[in-house]
Amino acid sequence: MELQKFEISDSKLEHNNWRFPATIKTRPLRELEEDDFLVNHKIDRSYDDSTVRFKLLVGSAIKANLEDSTNLPLKPEVAKSVKQQGWVSDEYEHLWRRDGGGSACITLHGILSFLLQTPRDGRSFCSLSLVNRERTHIGGLYVADDTYSLDRMLANQPYHNRHPKVPRDFGILPLMILVHHVDETLSQVQKLSRDITSTEKRIAEGEIRLEDNGDYKLLNRHNLEHIRLQRRSNFEIELAANLLRYIEEYHRMWTVLWEGGTSYIEDMREKIEQQIRYSQQVQRDLEMLPRRIKNQSKAISNFIIQRDNKLNIQLAESNKRIAEESRRDNLLNLEMAAATAQIAEETRLDSAAMKTIAILTLTFLPGTAVAVSTPSSIMRHATHPLEQSFFSMTMFQWPFRTQNSIASPYVWVFFAVTIPLTIFVYAAWVWWFK
Repeated sequence: MELQKFEISDSKLEHNNWRFPATIKTRPLRELEEDDFLVNHKIDRSYDDSTVRFKLLVGSAIKANLEDSTNLPLKPEVAKSVKQQGWVSDEYEHLWRRDGGGSACITLHGILSFLLQTPRDGRSFCSLSLVNRERTHIGGLYVADDTYSLDRMLANQPYHNRHPKVPRDFGILPLMILVHHVDETLSQVQKLSRDITSTEKRIAEGEIRLEDNGDYKLLNRHNLEHIRLQRRSNFEIELAANLLRYIEEYHRMWTVLWEGGTSYIEDMREKIEQQIRYSQQVQRDLEMLPRRIKNQSKAISNFIIQRDNKLNIQLAESNKRIAEESRRDNLLNLEMAAATAQIAEETRLDSAAMKTIAILTLTFLPGTAVAVSTPSSIMRHATHPLEQSFFSMTMFQWPFRTQNSIASPYVWVFFAVTIPLTIFVYAAWVWWFK
């Protein structure tokens, strides 16, 4: 991370009508061998009528690796130098490692320090270590993104600590960070509240987005944003309380020199308390949001339950209709079964009759065929026998003993042929239907 240096004296502020310049300018920090910014804090009284110098080592949070919370974003030699100068303490290194942020007012061996760091939540970020090292200089480390840039915090801001005897302080910087943070949190809480109100109206009108769990995801995002803003709100309330302690401690350290001219202390206290009131109002707004989010989640759940109940009722009605149709189908099937049974019985009777006819046909057909083919003189009395032969062939002659014989003595031939032929036909019929 490339470091910049910022320096201004109270004499320059006085010459500028006790205001910071309209544009806060910083210069690059050169190599430590060539730059005495971190070690030379003396004021040359021969040409400089300043009583104190404000010095900050400035870094960009955009270029710093904020995910690496174990190490300060400083080169080893720079980190060593600022620790030797007391601009960075062990407490600040511990604060840097905290993702939740925080602030502290520390008095140690007569040295008043103020530390702050906003939560690491992917949004705006700044971190400050401010040390009233000596009566003649105040130094520190300031790492911030564009939202909390030094120019936005101090440009054209009035400086109120003008007491001629009391050493100056740089409390205006953490105060402006507090003011800006309270405004930012208020704006984001209002936006979240409006988004929740819009969601409430839409859900109340029945416009619920259930595709891909749309509204559930939206409420979850609202809930996560509320948690983030709650952490920010807690941070700024703690910051305001520590700023009050800082002002009280600063006043206590130089009580003898104030001589009743404490308008600066009273003005700072009033401004800090004002920000506390703003933060408390934001806290009350934040306290209402979880209930509203929970109510919308319940409304969506109730809507889904009602929809499922309607679907279940419709499904039950459909099942009832299907059951009724099935009952009718069963009755028709029973009627069809009865009709089929009747047809089967009639078919069985017809089959039995046909079988009887077939058996009779098989019984009489061979004999009839043989009888038709046998000479008719065998079966009837004739004076002149016809010249017919068995099976229409002239194989046999049928002489009669007398002219009045009714049957030929060879009538046994008819039975000898008919009976085997009938048996053969029956056997063929049985074999065919196996």
